Amino acid sequence: MLAVQDFTAKLVLLGDGRVGKTSLCSHLRTHRIPGTYDLTVGLNIEVHETKIKQGTSVKLVLWDLAGQKRFGCVRPGFYYGSRVALIVFDLQNRGSFFDVKHWIRELKRHSPETPFILVGNKSDLLKREVSKEEAISVAQEYSVPYYETSALKGKNVEEVFQMATRIALRGTCVAY
Repeated sequence: MLAVQDFTAKLVLLGDGRVGKTSLCSHLRTHRIPGTYDLTVGLNIEVHETKIKQGTSVKLVLWDLAGQKRFGCVRPGFYYGSRVALIVFDLQNRGSFFDVKHWIRELKRHSPETPFILVGNKSDLLKREVSKEEAISVAQEYSVPYYETSALKGKNVEEVFQMATRIALRGTCVAY
């Protein structure tokens, strides 16, 4: 029997506190989000394994970084070795959208080669403060993909992590 080829990729999730980074990870792994929510302290690390074509197993190591300013001094060390990042903001919170450029600068300062995906979360809720056009404009400015997700409903959660996996595999001998 042929050995299965494995690949492990580190993915970091960045964004202000309470934008839904932990909920996106939870929905990816369990197809639901926790009933209660505590702010991430420092970071949470989870592993999600997926199979892609040709029998290849890909393990995404999800580094869910705390978004509060007080954790800014510990985050830089967590970027090392990242293959891809998700920069997440809350579609209901204009301030979290304004902070996207801060997160991009922080990522590029500490891990300049890491590609990223822009993610507008909480698309299921009606009180929207950030238009799709505004978000697409920022994504186009940086030439990155943009997704609108709902961790609660599962909208585009699998798709954004599939795209992240494809990006993480670029430059490797693993075919997706």
